[in-house]
Amino acid sequence: MAVTIHPTASLGTRVRLGTDVCIGAGAVVEDDVVLEDRVAIGPHAVVGRFTTVGAGSRIGLAALVGGEPQIVGWTPVDSCTVIGAGTTIREYVSIHRAKAAGDSTVVGSGCYLMASSHVAHDCRLGEGVTLVNGALLAGHVEVGDHAFISGNCVVHQFVRIGRRAMVRGLTAVGKDVVPFVIVDQTNAVRGLNKVGLRRAGMAPTVIKALDRLFRDLFRSSRPVRDALAAIEDGPMIDEVREVVAFVRASKRGICSTYSSPARRMQSQAGPTSETGHPGPDDDGH
Repeated sequence: MAVTIHPTASLGTRVRLGTDVCIGAGAVVEDDVVLEDRVAIGPHAVVGRFTTVGAGSRIGLAALVGGEPQIVGWTPVDSCTVIGAGTTIREYVSIHRAKAAGDSTVVGSGCYLMASSHVAHDCRLGEGVTLVNGALLAGHVEVGDHAFISGNCVVHQFVRIGRRAMVRGLTAVGKDVVPFVIVDQTNAVRGLNKVGLRRAGMAPTVIKALDRLFRDLFRSSRPVRDALAAIEDGPMIDEVREVVAFVRASKRGICSTYSSPARRMQSQAGPTSETGHPGPDDDGH
């Protein structure tokens, strides 16, 4: 099939279109954009400069993909936005390109971003990530494969959300969320995401090992550092190693359930002696 462009749509220069691309009424595709095969751009959507949209992706009504980052005093540079294949971006979603020249905001393949969700500059979303209506990611947030972020959640800048984690609706996240868990309220881990793991086809033996890890890491009175050391002294499957490595790499500290003063201090400091983390951009993103 041929490319279909509505007469009221506007295309910039150096735009590369694959086969079977459809661009709706009033849509704007700016300069230096790549739309791969079978991409559909909805009415009045805007695809900003230096954006690549992967094959089979859909961009809904009035969505903004590749807009300028919301940073006070930002000077335009050749920064990018990359949308993976087969991703759905629904109405009024906003995704902003990276802050620095040559950097990219990345949304992986097979993601589903529901209405009015927001992905700020320099975020990196893995494959199969779901953002429900009104979910807001600040700058430099990293989201692992198949994580699920429910409606009206807010995620602080530089936070990492692990693979197949679930963030319940109305949650405020300001610390790292380890893979495979459920969080809600403010930085509160509530349990292992067992339903999600079973639906993903994870073996019962793996879920059992992760359940044991969850108890050792979150239900014990030991500080995080000591819990990690004990876990590493025992047998570890790949998924347990993934969680341990994630916690070891944390600079913001991890969301937790235990509320003793020692545990709170350890969680805030992270698993190492590092207590610092990157500062905010001018806009708090």
